[in-house]
Amino acid sequence: MNTANERSRTVDILRFIAIISIVMAHASPNELLFRIRNFDVVLMVLLMGISFYISQKEKPVDYNRYALKRFKRLIVSTWIFLSVFFALFFILSLFCNEDIFFNVKTMVLSFTFHGGIGYVWVMYVFFVVSLLNPFFFRLSGQLENNIHYFLIIFSLYILHHYLVKLNGLLPMTLGENLQIYILTPFGYCLIAAVGIRFKNLNKKEILIMVGGFLLTFIIFMVLYNFKSTQDFKYPPTIYYISYGLFVSFILYLIFNKPWMQKLFFNRFIYFYSKLSLNLYFFHIFSIYILNFYGEHLPLVSKYFIARFLFIISSAMLVTYLYERAFTKWKKRLV
Repeated sequence: MNTANERSRTVDILRFIAIISIVMAHASPNELLFRIRNFDVVLMVLLMGISFYISQKEKPVDYNRYALKRFKRLIVSTWIFLSVFFALFFILSLFCNEDIFFNVKTMVLSFTFHGGIGYVWVMYVFFVVSLLNPFFFRLSGQLENNIHYFLIIFSLYILHHYLVKLNGLLPMTLGENLQIYILTPFGYCLIAAVGIRFKNLNKKEILIMVGGFLLTFIIFMVLYNFKSTQDFKYPPTIYYISYGLFVSFILYLIFNKPWMQKLFFNRFIYFYSKLSLNLYFFHIFSIYILNFYGEHLPLVSKYFIARFLFIISSAMLVTYLYERAFTKWKKRLV
């Protein structure tokens, strides 16, 4: 097994862990589990940086074509999902003789990634991250010294930190829009920038960074009186980021070992890792089915394990059926 394949398998395993953790959070676990799994979005964004580096090394892409592809993949796909989502629940409301579940304001806010049904905000973040990845990749290529690169990333984080502080002084509407569309995604871009440089780190440097992230997390946990890192996610601040990167680096060290890959990597994980975007979209359907019809499924809606199994299994089933149908449709076109 060559190094590139090992690294790709590591990314697939970790992406699967990240998407499962995200779904777990949306199934409303207890407070302890909710706090423990709160590395998921950081891990997903870190993997975006690592994956971008791997793809660029294999075959550099034209930026305009790349940006358009990302726009279609993340933004247009989200709009298509939302159109189907609202249409489906409108039809269900007619069959059930109930009011329309979503008003126009909710739908507009959803399409603009400004709240609405929730959950889809992360697609806009992923899109902005993907737009800035090429620039961090170019920066990384121009700086041979890891310390110099991470000093620049840290300086950008300090700038981000103070922009967040200043943003709080702006009128509410303006400040809210700047936070949603600029400050939050830019904070996550800095996490992806760490992923882009990850391949340059040796094991000793990774362990040093793990220690640094852990120490930072502990210091801020005490300063913030043991508050949940979730409270510091929008936009991401050092308390939230340090915990997420600490766990993400640890997971990478664990699953980057060949024997761990042989133990955990399989077609099932590969399939749902590659289709994590579709899995994410379909799990939103499952969440709202429970939200609206949970009273008819008391054993499912009452217990976390049952909620989680319902959401993840139904989303996986629909993802599998959709992929099979889509594959057959593409073959017919050919």
